[in-house]
Amino acid sequence: MWQRIQTLFLFIALVLNIAIFWLDLANVSLDGVLHSFNLYKLQVADTGEVLYSTIVLAILCSICLTLCGVTLVMFKRRQVQIKLAKLLLLVQVGFLVAIFFIVDGAVTGLTEVNAATVEYYIGSYLALIPLIFIFLAIKSIKKDEALVRAADRIR
Repeated sequence: MWQRIQTLFLFIALVLNIAIFWLDLANVSLDGVLHSFNLYKLQVADTGEVLYSTIVLAILCSICLTLCGVTLVMFKRRQVQIKLAKLLLLVQVGFLVAIFFIVDGAVTGLTEVNAATVEYYIGSYLALIPLIFIFLAIKSIKKDEALVRAADRIR
């Protein structure tokens, strides 16, 4: 299992998705007050007062984690692994898009009169990197499947 490069790619994607749970996605500066946005909420950084609560991002990240784990252990069934990896790629793209839309929606709902500045942090950009590793895993699984089919033709 670990000798295959696609397993390493999927494991790296899994670890990166786990890391997103503990990182801030964005910081919002509104009237000189700093607010932090993570997977669960937008809160005032100093007092911890929750201004906007969301569970959608945490659910999408959990789905990505689950699909990544299931895809990782399906190494004996390459066709199913390819289909799950493609689904994982689609869900990961949806998660990335949801991050930016939900942060923008929370900031828009928070600021009706004043303008706020949003700084996206490493957590939001970290969601891009698993896309690359999932894509590489799909290519490696397909290459592995082609090698197995070629060996079957020789027999």
